[in-house]
Amino acid sequence: MKDNSFIFITFADINHSYSMRTLHILTTLLITLFATNATMAQDDRRYDEGVSRELAEWRKATIDSVHYRLHFDLVANRGRATLSFNLAAPEEVIIDFRNTDLVVNVSAAHRLHNEHIIIAKEATRAGENSVEIIFKVDNQSLNRRDDFLYTLLVPDRARTLFPSFDQPDIKAIHQLSLTIPAEWVAVSNTSVRSVIDNGETKTILFDPTEPLSTYLFSFVAGKLYSTTYDDGNHRFTAYYRETDPKRLAQLDDIFKEVAASLEWLEEYTGIDYPFAKYDFVMLPGFQYGGMEHTGATLYNDAQMFLGENATLEERLRRTQLIAHETAHMWFGDYVTMRWFDDVWCKEVFANYFAARMAEPLYPTVNHQLNRLKTYTQAAYNEDRTLGATPISQSLDNLRNAGLIYGQTIYNKAPIVMDKIVELMGEEAFRRGMQEYLTTYAYGNASWDEIIAILDRHTDADLKTFSRLWVKRPRMPNIISFNGLVANLGNNRTQSFDCLAIYEDDTKKVVDVTIDIANPYAIEDAELIIPNIDGRGYGFFLLDRKQREWMMENMTTIDDDLMRESLVIMLNECYELSEFFKHKLSSRRWLDFLLGYIPSERNFLVGSTLGGFIAQPMLDVGTAKDEERLLYIANTHSDRSLARNLKLTLARTMRSERIIEHYYDKWLNLSDAELNESDYMTIAYELAVRLPERYDFILSTQLERITNPDRRAQFAFIIRGAHPDQAVRDELFASLMEPANRRPEPWTASLLALLNHHTRQADAVEYIYPALEELQEVQRTGDIFFPRNWVGSLLAGHSSKRALREVNRFLKDNPDYPVLLWKKIRQATWHLHRAYPTRR
Repeated sequence: MKDNSFIFITFADINHSYSMRTLHILTTLLITLFATNATMAQDDRRYDEGVSRELAEWRKATIDSVHYRLHFDLVANRGRATLSFNLAAPEEVIIDFRNTDLVVNVSAAHRLHNEHIIIAKEATRAGENSVEIIFKVDNQSLNRRDDFLYTLLVPDRARTLFPSFDQPDIKAIHQLSLTIPAEWVAVSNTSVRSVIDNGETKTILFDPTEPLSTYLFSFVAGKLYSTTYDDGNHRFTAYYRETDPKRLAQLDDIFKEVAASLEWLEEYTGIDYPFAKYDFVMLPGFQYGGMEHTGATLYNDAQMFLGENATLEERLRRTQLIAHETAHMWFGDYVTMRWFDDVWCKEVFANYFAARMAEPLYPTVNHQLNRLKTYTQAAYNEDRTLGATPISQSLDNLRNAGLIYGQTIYNKAPIVMDKIVELMGEEAFRRGMQEYLTTYAYGNASWDEIIAILDRHTDADLKTFSRLWVKRPRMPNIISFNGLVANLGNNRTQSFDCLAIYEDDTKKVVDVTIDIANPYAIEDAELIIPNIDGRGYGFFLLDRKQREWMMENMTTIDDDLMRESLVIMLNECYELSEFFKHKLSSRRWLDFLLGYIPSERNFLVGSTLGGFIAQPMLDVGTAKDEERLLYIANTHSDRSLARNLKLTLARTMRSERIIEHYYDKWLNLSDAELNESDYMTIAYELAVRLPERYDFILSTQLERITNPDRRAQFAFIIRGAHPDQAVRDELFASLMEPANRRPEPWTASLLALLNHHTRQADAVEYIYPALEELQEVQRTGDIFFPRNWVGSLLAGHSSKRALREVNRFLKDNPDYPVLLWKKIRQATWHLHRAYPTRR
């Protein structure tokens, strides 16, 4: 049992000669002290579980010059952390460590309380202090597999791995040493200083880091291959587990894109790369696309090593992923937010600049169109829901920081940043960014401090703009009827182009600026088509006449950007049609998509259309519609788009003939346009629909996969397609144990198969218990996993019963955490859309 006070006396120490009266007095004293401690912890938020804002602010004011010396024996699973820090005066010190039951020894008088190691004031002094803590290492914090492991500590996971001051504004020097099996390699934020051969193991000492927030500390160890790139200007090493020569041939492209991103950022910011080295590690089943650890950036290998016949969209996504993580070296690592309520600041700059960095590498792509496709539609998917949030959200405790992440900060925020740049001008914005980086180098800054700097470089009122666009949720509603373009019920100023069509069929492009007080009048216009350049953000309420003009004239519009903007607006009308009188039905939308896609020649626009077609296919699609989509996929002139359409049909098919067609295609590997990952996807879909062939599909696909990590992935996920309901029930029950939920991306795919739309009647019983587990999923999982958990759970459901189960859970839990409530409401949008009376 762990001690909970600074009283170093136990009942075993009491001399039996003491009188009962003395014993009673001591007992009363102990009870009083325990009660005092409990009251203190209850009233003082510093002692809460996690890292409260009060604790973070208090520590920032009292502690500085932090240095961590860390050793992890990854064979014996033991760790040692030596924390050095300065205090202005003797002071109680609260160290974060969630796994206090794993503490073996602490070198100073202390107590363990609410995920903290609390060092007694009497054990500290003014000036430099040092505490050594010995602990057992938790495998969950190491993301351990059979022959490799890695750390991923964002946003507050450092405290699950080692004792620390786990808050972003206490930056520290980290010096790491690792003991690992002799045949393993290790990568960390800095270069290797020395290696000691211990026989079956080895101990590696790394150089000290630059000042880093704890969430940026990282190491990877295991059986890894490596390739080093050196072009005379840059030298960095890639580590990976991929074995396919065709995929490995992409390393040259990857290296060049990393180098291009570094050069672009150095030139734009005027600051050389601010860290000791730039290496990166590509891992199977990694939870995110990438994570910006300095000197050891981690990537999901499936997003870096692309399959054969990779589409333009896949290549662009990889380029922007590399650029995004590289931008973080300046925006997020070099200068870091003070508190995770401003985590969006680092993400908005990374995404905003990533889009710009991609432009010179793809000179033939319409990048304004690509930004519209990449950011706007993804932002709408969250911003239209009952779970919509502002870009900047309040955060009381870092244990909830992961719930702030979502489409709003990754995709709506760059749209808002575009509007800020439009207000300021490119050069003024650049000067502001350079001042921001030099002012807060190796330090921390809040969004308000960023805005204060940008405000000095423009006459625009950025503070008011920020209050309206950053601090408020949801998208504006915009009308364009009867010769007026106007906001409804909001005063967010924005500009965009409209197409005015007059009675004689003449047309004119009008640049419109609107806010709540100033609608824009376009006199004598018979019809207004809004936002043809995609600069506007919001729900554009289109009446039937506007929608029909768009759909009937789409093939006559030469401007790719305009077509992209129109189809996105039409899709929003479809998504929100149940909530206003100008309804765009599933049948009408599906007929338009099937009729128009064959004539679309721009891959990015076509990809958008292909992404929109799945939902109406599931809503109202018939065997005839499936045949029609198959014909389009087989005959479309853009074969990359055709490949996307084939996979969309594989996920939505219900007719027996189409299912057998895909089975034959999969069995004979007869479609050269599909790659190994595509055939794995088709195998999952066939295994669900053809239960009598499940075992054959499983064994055949496993034999085809040569890479051991992809074999493990397939074997893990396909279990969700098992034909026996009892086996699926047992599998679902096993997911209630955190140890069975790793790797998390594989688990999300597994849960989606368990809740496949063709089996939703059997799977509806999973909804309530899976929602009951959501808080534990948040506590034990990484930042995107709670949203992925509920998304995978609910995406395949379309019944009233499913919505009733969700509503029953929320009714039974009236005090449910707001941020998790929002994740659930985001994931149930399609159900609220289908049954609007339940909204």
